[in-house]
Amino acid sequence: MLAHLIPPARHRYHGSITSVSNPVRAPLALSARQWSIAILLFLMILLNYLDRVVLSLLSPVIRKEFALSQMEYAMAVNAFLVAYGVMYFGSGIVLDRLGSRMGLGIFVGLWSLACALHAAITGLFSLIAYRFVLGLFEPGGWTGAIKTVAERFTPVQRSLAAGVFTSGAGIGSLIAPPLVIWLSVHYGWRSAFLISGLAAVIWLPFWFYATRGTTTRTAEMTGDRSLQKVVPRILRNPSALAYLATRFFGDTTGYFFLFWLPEYLVTSKGFTLIQVGSLAWIPFLWNDLGALLGGYCSGRIVQLRSRPLEAKKIMMSMAAIFVLAGSLLQNGSGSIEVLTAVSLCTFGVGIWAANMHAVAAEAFHESEVATVHGLAGSVGAVGGILFNTLVGHFSSQGNYFYAFLVLVTLQPLGVGALWLWMPERLRDAVADSPA
Repeated sequence: MLAHLIPPARHRYHGSITSVSNPVRAPLALSARQWSIAILLFLMILLNYLDRVVLSLLSPVIRKEFALSQMEYAMAVNAFLVAYGVMYFGSGIVLDRLGSRMGLGIFVGLWSLACALHAAITGLFSLIAYRFVLGLFEPGGWTGAIKTVAERFTPVQRSLAAGVFTSGAGIGSLIAPPLVIWLSVHYGWRSAFLISGLAAVIWLPFWFYATRGTTTRTAEMTGDRSLQKVVPRILRNPSALAYLATRFFGDTTGYFFLFWLPEYLVTSKGFTLIQVGSLAWIPFLWNDLGALLGGYCSGRIVQLRSRPLEAKKIMMSMAAIFVLAGSLLQNGSGSIEVLTAVSLCTFGVGIWAANMHAVAAEAFHESEVATVHGLAGSVGAVGGILFNTLVGHFSSQGNYFYAFLVLVTLQPLGVGALWLWMPERLRDAVADSPA
């Protein structure tokens, strides 16, 4: 149905066993090569998350050793966030120029080195410097993953592939606390940074081996790709603006549960720290299940209706319903009721994330998909900062009701932008739009 919109030369999806003459009608099942790439992306995102949270898990020990105040620790955290927000866009530009194979390898190697450097912390200034460097390179993991999905998977497969690698963040949240604390107790806190950094370095040869002998289509550039030309083209493209709006509103839900869930359970629902340690993994497990199921169901809808973007809009609309349902049940007081309500929300967040990342791979020209995805990620970070400020205000008053009230409006606004301004056009070519 949509095959006439893509020149035949662009019907190959590297990483699959054979070329695909009609990518919309292609099977959902991944080839052996594609599975290896998807699993490596999953491990990469897991390590990305692990390297990011080591400091937060060890902050009490590090602050005590170097006599750092909470405000000084906050300065180090903000150094990471500033670099991360800026380089989310910058990493997309780099990846669109280098391609996913080399670009992702470079980013993983550099952030692994930055993580390992944390073992050499001597005080506040070195901590701030290392966190800033880590923030410069970590965004390349997410933009590199979606660039890979755009290059090596068919439209039917992209949501499933995105669901696989997105679940890496949830699994990382399950294994990071026990692993980091165990390393710190037995070998000292510096070992946790060293081991986390080395683990990502070990990943690199497997990545280059799995992606060997394939030629990405990044060479098929169109138009002037200088930064001065690319950004105005993106900002004049209604589909790109719709995607930026989706990330601005929709990313806030994921940030909320990532940064505020333990605080919410303790201060609002009366959980003890022991209960948080033993039970808080449950919502993140449901987040992973949502990502995998959301990606699979999206692929099945594409097979049935041959409309890739519509499938993702449908699943993201369903995700908003799950978040709404979970938010409406937040009045529960028992641990089972509370965890059930929160898990409904995180299940919806997982469905949302798998399809939201896949939208970029589906809607934009491959030569600029990482640039658009990166710019949208930076916009999403801004939205997250604004919403987190509201949450901080509401939580200081012990009133999470208004936080959830705002929360349930954000995803409908995000997916509404897609329904209104992103038409069903396979590979909406930002690069081909008039300068």
